Parts: sequence; structure tokens; C-alpha cells
Amino acid sequence: MQNKTKILKNVNWPSVFKVIKWLVPAFIALILYKKFFKNPNVSLETLGDALSRLDWYWYLILLLFSLLNWGVETRKWQYLVCKLELQSFKIAFKSVLSGVAVSQLLPYRTGEYLGRLAYVKDANKVSAGILSVAGSFSQLLITLIFGSLAFLVIQPIEVPVSFLVSSIALLILLVFGYFYLPQFRFIRESALVLALKEALGLLKKGDILRLLGFSFLRYLLFVLPYAIMIQVFPPTELSSVWYAMMAVACIFLLQTISPNFILTDLAIRVSVPALVLSGGFESAVGLEYVPGMMIYLFNLVLPMCIGAVILFSLKLRR
Repeated sequence: MQNKTKILKNVNWPSVFKVIKWLVPAFIALILYKKFFKNPNVSLETLGDALSRLDWYWYLILLLFSLLNWGVETRKWQYLVCKLELQSFKIAFKSVLSGVAVSQLLPYRTGEYLGRLAYVKDANKVSAGILSVAGSFSQLLITLIFGSLAFLVIQPIEVPVSFLVSSIALLILLVFGYFYLPQFRFIRESALVLALKEALGLLKKGDILRLLGFSFLRYLLFVLPYAIMIQVFPPTELSSVWYAMMAVACIFLLQTISPNFILTDLAIRVSVPALVLSGGFESAVGLEYVPGMMIYLFNLVLPMCIGAVILFSLKLRR
């Protein structure tokens, strides 16, 4: 507790979140304007035409997948934060969506952790942030593992063998390191390192396996609707849903390892599907990004906007 007090003593959390509450809506509006209205890689007319041709029930299906996706993420976050303090599913859900909104403020969505901490008591904020990173790392591992396997199977683009070997070696190292994260011995004993050890000490082997289970389920809830959209619209030669799922796994892998900054995020979401799926479309040149954009709208833009509203009505806890 003393280590966390040292780290937090100069942080005025009410002022931090007061600024964030007013900053997030304006910043989200700017991001959406830049990504959709001022992005040369996206045709709003083409996207609008694709959405208008989609049968109404597909919107309900996409919405259901989105709710399931963020519901699983909420349960994972609730599982983690309840090691520090009890938090209902409702509060955890608000916390997760607030994190989605704040995630757009910083590169690589690192603002997500800050948004989630708004619903955590001040004394537990540092440990909760560290546990949130551990949860995100489990999601990263699942993306890397299954994306790498899919990449080796379908090989959508040619890469040097040396790169594949080094990537697999790094992946094995990450998996090994993750499983032994709670027992990792730190060299320095600064206040931050001690707080890190204290937070990670809350995680046992069973907890890590459960986090990976949550992450795998959420991964499926990302991949499956994306693969279905590839089948539904536009018409493709990817006749097998399983092949489409492997293609989506490759897309998520490449998007994850690509340089991802705030205003280039959508460009990556457009260019990577075009790279992986090029040649798999019949008379649909330039439409490779449409299925991914549908998933993007339902799984990120909609939760992000809802999270901004939730965050704006936030009453800070001490």
C-alpha cells in the first residue's frame, strides 16, 4: 500500500478525469471526421451503398456480436478488478466502454487503461492499471498465436523465412514470459517496480489460463462476424467460412504488428484487408475493406460513442 501511495501522492485524479470528460467527446468527433470524411482511402459513398444493401437482420446480428464481444471483455475486466475491490457487471461494463472512448486519446490505445481507472478507487488505481495491461497482453498473445498459425497455413503474402523463424521464436518467448509473469524477479526495487510486483502477485497460474480463455472467446467473437461479412458482402471466391476466418486472423495479425497511431489506424484497417484479400473478390475491386469497416463501426465506433456519453456523466469515486 505504501508503494502505491508514493506513486499516487502527486496525482490529482478528479482534475485528470474532469479534463478527460470534456476532452474525449471533442477528440472523438475530430478522429471520426479525419478517418471518414477526410480519408482518401475510404469512399463514404461506396461504404454507404454497401450498408444500404445489407439486409436489416444483419445489423441485429452484428449488434449481437458486438454486445457479446464487449460483454466477455467486461467479464474479464470484472474478474481482474475484483481481486482489488468488488465491482458489479454494470459498473465494469461502464468502465470498459469508458476505456474504449479514452483509448483514442493516446497511440496504441494506451488511453484505454486510464479510462477504466475512472471507476476504480484511488488506492487501487495503480494495481488495477497493471492488471488491465496483463489482461490486454493475454488478448495480444491469442491474436499473435492464431494469426501466426493462419499465416503459415494460407500465406497471403510472401515473407522471408528468417522473418518467420524469428517471429515464431519471439512468440514462444512471449508465451513463456506470460505464464511466468507473476514469478518474474525484478532487479530494481523502485516504488513503481514494487507496485508492479504486488499487482502481478495477485495473478496465479489458474488466473492466467482463465484470462487466456476469456481472450480466446473474445477473439472468436471478433473473427467470426468478420468472416461472415466476407461471405455475405461483397460476393467472394472465399467459399469456405474456415478459410475466411484464417484470412481474418491474418488481417488481425498484420494490423496488430503494424505501426498504429491515432490518425493512421483506419488507413491500416483499409490497406491490410486489401493486401490479404486481394484476388479473392469477384468484380469487387476496392471493396475489400467493407466487411472490416462494418465490424469497425459496430465493435469500436458505436461502443466508443456510448463510452464517451458514459464518461461525460461520470461521478468520480474516491
